[in-house]
Amino acid sequence: MMLGQERQSRALADLVIRTSTVALAILSGTGIAFGLWSQIGRTAAPSLLVAAVAALCLGFGLLALPVRNASARLFLLVAALSLAVAFFAGAGAFNAIAA
Repeated sequence: MMLGQERQSRALADLVIRTSTVALAILSGTGIAFGLWSQIGRTAAPSLLVAAVAALCLGFGLLALPVRNASARLFLLVAALSLAVAFFAGAGAFNAIAA
């Protein structure tokens, strides 16, 4: 009986850890995207900034490949994905925030 409760509490703890890891990654990726997006109007070469975002996403993804810790790998992959989605698809929302 105790073994089943221990497994259940461990599974619940793992779920909480994974959920908070994903939430933090989404928040981090979106924050980085907003910070970089806010510089588009101030830079002389916006295409260079777009290339930097693409390079960051690719770098996060490649960095996640050799990582053995599943939570760290999940964080890097979700942060890269949320950075790309927020930067390239979130311009309308960022305009509303910045206005």
